[in-house]
Amino acid sequence: MRQADDRDQSSHRAPLRTLRTEFRQLVAELKRLASQEGYSQAQIASELGVSLMTVSHWWTGYSLMAQHETIERLKKFLSAHC
Repeated sequence: MRQADDRDQSSHRAPLRTLRTEFRQLVAELKRLASQEGYSQAQIASELGVSLMTVSHWWTGYSLMAQHETIERLKKFLSAHC
């Protein structure tokens, strides 16, 4: 019975790991855009509707995830500016 529980848990980890990887890639792209275009973290926070602290946490890697709606806004922002 223990093995079935382990498999159930590991099947839930993979999608979360994938989402974290995708989010890290989005943040890396956001950092490149900010560097190239001169956006400040405060400007990005304002554009995305999040706090400056949130963007700061993304920058430092303190936060490895965001809400689904925020990720969608981030994707939209990047596609409009890249």
